[in-house]
Amino acid sequence: GMNTRVILIVALCVWLCDARKPPQRRPELTRAAGKRGARREAATGGVRSPLMTCAKAAGNDWPLCADVKTHMTVRLFPGYAQRLDGDEWLLSLRGWVMDTKIRSPRRRLTSQALQRGVWTAVHAAGEEQGEVQQPWSKIPSIISGKDASQDNDLLRRARLRKRVSIFLTKCYRWVAVPLQLRSAHGNQLWSTRANSAGHFTVHAAVSEADLLHGSSPARELPGGVWLTTVSTAPTADGRIFSAPVLLIPPVGISVISDIDDTIKETFVHDTRLMLRSTFVEEWKPVPGMPDAYRAWAKRGAVFHYVSSSPWQLQSQLQNLLSKAGFPAGTFHLKDLHYKGRRLFNIFRSSTALKPKQIRKILKNFPSRTFVLVGDCGEKDPQIYADIARRFSDQIEHIYIRNVPNKKVGSMTLEQTRARLAPSFRGVPDSKWTVFECANTLVKEAERWRWPPSRAGSPRSGRRNSH
Repeated sequence: GMNTRVILIVALCVWLCDARKPPQRRPELTRAAGKRGARREAATGGVRSPLMTCAKAAGNDWPLCADVKTHMTVRLFPGYAQRLDGDEWLLSLRGWVMDTKIRSPRRRLTSQALQRGVWTAVHAAGEEQGEVQQPWSKIPSIISGKDASQDNDLLRRARLRKRVSIFLTKCYRWVAVPLQLRSAHGNQLWSTRANSAGHFTVHAAVSEADLLHGSSPARELPGGVWLTTVSTAPTADGRIFSAPVLLIPPVGISVISDIDDTIKETFVHDTRLMLRSTFVEEWKPVPGMPDAYRAWAKRGAVFHYVSSSPWQLQSQLQNLLSKAGFPAGTFHLKDLHYKGRRLFNIFRSSTALKPKQIRKILKNFPSRTFVLVGDCGEKDPQIYADIARRFSDQIEHIYIRNVPNKKVGSMTLEQTRARLAPSFRGVPDSKWTVFECANTLVKEAERWRWPPSRAGSPRSGRRNSH
């Protein structure tokens, strides 16, 4: 499609921008040491990521986050922890080391060219709908307050610049990032390194006492879930980057939710409208979905937001969810980078990426039951049906939002259910629902199979199972 061609052109331009730069060598990485490192490695099946090190220490004399310079920033994504045997939890956290802005003249030129191209496509979509929208060359540089249409175009252009620039911002590979969890027993610290795309992942065994009784005490949520915070060690200029971590008990109900056209209006069925909503317009939630998810969260549901959107958009997606009032949750998005094999993720459909992410969550929490929420605009019905057949005991229910489809256009609820019936062959009819109005989902949680109150909570001191 057109959006794929645009991304390919940008990737080629940025690759040419960096073609003359000498390649960075990957530094030697040290291996974890000590009993805790051994326990963590055993808990993860002995599989160690070649892109990180999880050496761990306690005390207050840990070195500063020296590799993260003034022009760099560290983005920590919301993580989660799952209970191990005894009083330990396995913490999983992901982050990204990147520049604070575009500095290369070549990248700036590439950004401007991409902005102009996207604006032209959006301008054409606006004309088709009878909207007045200025060409790129006629947009003023400052808000005048006299012409509302020009001022609106200027705000759209500012959003476009911000959302395009995040794809062209430089990522820093092999940067060492110390992470810390402040506790009453001294700081728990891990050292990790960014991979070739600037991303890093931490898997570390942490005691329950350290997670619950740190300098920022954990906050209890419904369903025996706790929310705590993990941060980086201070940089030389005193900055600290933090992220929330959900302590998810072994037993309970989790919601795995798609984002585009499920809880966020994206219009995936129309390429021009999708470009417009993604890059130019202010993002809007699907009406009624925040209320439904909050009602589920009050009953104790935990949320995992799984999408084919790239990690570059995570910060803005999280801002949208927070502003709209969606419950806190973890994010599971697409790896996309203009260098190396991650560039080919552009061509990988959601059927190749999302099932792997969903299966990993289900396997990490084998005693929890799951509710899957998606839409019929792309491949969510096929993905969820296959998951329900493979993990029938763990799937509580599937909800599919009725939206227009690229191939068949708009359909009624009855027509959509009939169209999706072959995909759900082998899944009981009572286990999947097609809906249009999100308000109908608010009371759906009343018929789910909820576990006993506080089952598996951190303070229960033991692991629960069915």
